[in-house]
Amino acid sequence: MRALTLALMLATPLTLSVPAAHAFNPFGAYVTGTEITPAQMDAAEIGKTTQKQVSEAFGAPNRREQLGDTQVWYYDFTKIKSFGKNINESTVFEFNKAGVLTAKSKSNGTGGAKTGNPLLDAANGK
Repeated sequence: MRALTLALMLATPLTLSVPAAHAFNPFGAYVTGTEITPAQMDAAEIGKTTQKQVSEAFGAPNRREQLGDTQVWYYDFTKIKSFGKNINESTVFEFNKAGVLTAKSKSNGTGGAKTGNPLLDAANGK
């Protein structure tokens, strides 16, 4: 009886320390980046929305480029599912010198190119 009590006492902290999502969800998706929904894209108005507003809404961009007077911000998002279609997209915001939004777009996938990320390449059949 003492051996059973000792075994239960030792096992209890282990069961409490394992996060439930990882312990009991073997079908969870791998998710990284910032997901920007179509509704969020629509809320960003060309000619009105500023860099500060975009940064407050979505955080710092994954990548930034300076193309002449235009600054381009990229928000990448990837979701690799155990079942169903994977998502790999980039949301792009372009700003003028004054920091006001001049263009926005969303690209899906890599256009057939390898990403350099083995998980993404395998998920996309590359």
